[in-house]
Amino acid sequence: MKTADPAKSTKKKILVISYHFPPSRAIGGLRAFNFVKYLPSFGWIPRVLTIEDRYLDEADWERVKEVETVRIIKAGKLPTLRDAYLCIKKTGYRILKKDFGAQEKSGIPGHSSNGGPSDTETLSQRLKRYIISLFLTLPDTDTGWIIPAVLRAVREIKKEKIDCILTSCPPYSVHLIGILVKMLTGVTWVADFRDPWMTTGTKKIFPTSALSNKIESWLEGKVIQRADLLLFNTNPLRDAYKEKYPSETANKFVHIPNGIDQTIFSQLASLKKNETFTLSYTGSLYIDRSPEPVFKAMSQLLLDGKVSPGEVVIKLVGSCRFVGSYPVSRMARDYGLDSIVEISDPVPYRKALEIIRQSHLALIFAPNQPFQIPGKVYDYIGTGARILAIAEKSATSDLLHSTNCGKAFHPSDIEGIKDFIFQTMTSEPSSEEDYSMDVSRFDARRITESLSNNLDGIVVQRRYPRKRENLRA
Repeated sequence: MKTADPAKSTKKKILVISYHFPPSRAIGGLRAFNFVKYLPSFGWIPRVLTIEDRYLDEADWERVKEVETVRIIKAGKLPTLRDAYLCIKKTGYRILKKDFGAQEKSGIPGHSSNGGPSDTETLSQRLKRYIISLFLTLPDTDTGWIIPAVLRAVREIKKEKIDCILTSCPPYSVHLIGILVKMLTGVTWVADFRDPWMTTGTKKIFPTSALSNKIESWLEGKVIQRADLLLFNTNPLRDAYKEKYPSETANKFVHIPNGIDQTIFSQLASLKKNETFTLSYTGSLYIDRSPEPVFKAMSQLLLDGKVSPGEVVIKLVGSCRFVGSYPVSRMARDYGLDSIVEISDPVPYRKALEIIRQSHLALIFAPNQPFQIPGKVYDYIGTGARILAIAEKSATSDLLHSTNCGKAFHPSDIEGIKDFIFQTMTSEPSSEEDYSMDVSRFDARRITESLSNNLDGIVVQRRYPRKRENLRA
């Protein structure tokens, strides 16, 4: 007589805690969204805990319709020292009649792109960096969400008898919520790393100091130690964490890639390419992301007479008006591309996919990111677009090579970028089949099934230890 699998005998409940989740347009919410959408197919009833709508810069309500049967709980944020600092600073700039927004884009004086000190940092700038790193951005700027989210999570766990929670970071504060909820309830906890925290180096997006790095490394270690399961969306990232924490059980570190929801992309199949050769990027320009290598390559193609201005357009859609404090429109003008480059504000998710589908090259800017793959790469693959990535040897370049859906170039390889663009422009028109590839391994439903199997395993291990041993036998 076959023994029933206790993990699959009843419906189980999971609370997914993700700062980014639709209607937020942030690409970081897409991974959790796909999990939530397909988990019910595998015996899990998902609940979602995310931020209140009033904190969203941009909202896309169309995406929420796909999970309208899922209970979504929203928590507010408490004021933080950073909020008080920005309020005082903004008031000061208003009194002095300065442009506060422009000052914010310029960042912290005396800082390098990796958040650490620059060679020209003065003593006062160093002191400012230490204060900011310890009191305003440790571990990020969203710490005001921690207490409200913990209270709502504990209430939901007790009320609904939640079997498991999954926290998705960044922001890193979400994993601190996981630690506190785990301590208060003892619930099974899965920590999902979409990006590295401290293991692969210091943070780039926020100012850091020796002491803040030490504190955050300690916090990360506690997450690794206390979580029951650790998810990573690339193999290099998982391997880096496994090597950093050898005392933890090896099978605790699991690779589950981001997914492609083919039900969405199949609806775009009828869209044709634009008549004008189009290179498009949909996303944000921050940290080291810049279109400048593409601008340089295109400028050279124009100067060489290989391309005329009317034959090509570069579309930058999203938060793309500045690279640091440098206006992208000025950058385009400096390279003689002001008639070619089109910069527009964020659009709904479906519209962004349509733009990429109708483009001839989809742009990715991922320099200095060896361990992660930008989430939009999977969207680009789903649309069937050819991809031009600005990235060194990395998880992104490995993915493009393995799927044959594009090429990655070092930011300094202007000749390579130029040749790739020109070859794509002058090659014979390809059939839609030439752009297609086997993406079944990235199918969101299939990937969520892998997640479900891992969740079942830790639930059995914690709740049915003897049956787990019997199943192994």
